[in-house]
Amino acid sequence: MPEVSFLTHKGVRILYENFENGKPDEIIAWIEKAKVVIRSQPEKSVLALVNVRGAGFDMSVTAALKEFVKGNEPYIKCAAVYGVEGLKEVIFRSILTFTGRKNLVLCKTLEEGRDFLASQA
Repeated sequence: MPEVSFLTHKGVRILYENFENGKPDEIIAWIEKAKVVIRSQPEKSVLALVNVRGAGFDMSVTAALKEFVKGNEPYIKCAAVYGVEGLKEVIFRSILTFTGRKNLVLCKTLEEGRDFLASQA
């Protein structure tokens, strides 16, 4: 079940956006919840760790993610995404192209993502 929560790693506060194995309708609801959390934070302050491992994507999710990622740009200092493989990597690259975001990185493991974000604080 998708969730949005803060965690602390190496003393650094990280927003963990977990929609591992989420279905498209769950992901759309997660996006709406995450928007509220992210956009209530100070500009350029959010370190975000996003887990999309096994998540279901369709055209509605892709469209919602494009708007979500573009709209969050003022608040995100850096984001790490885990679980991007196969078709999701094509979607991820298209979202980066559409939004022009340069502060999003792909990570192979959740631990790698946590460590990377902690180093960005």
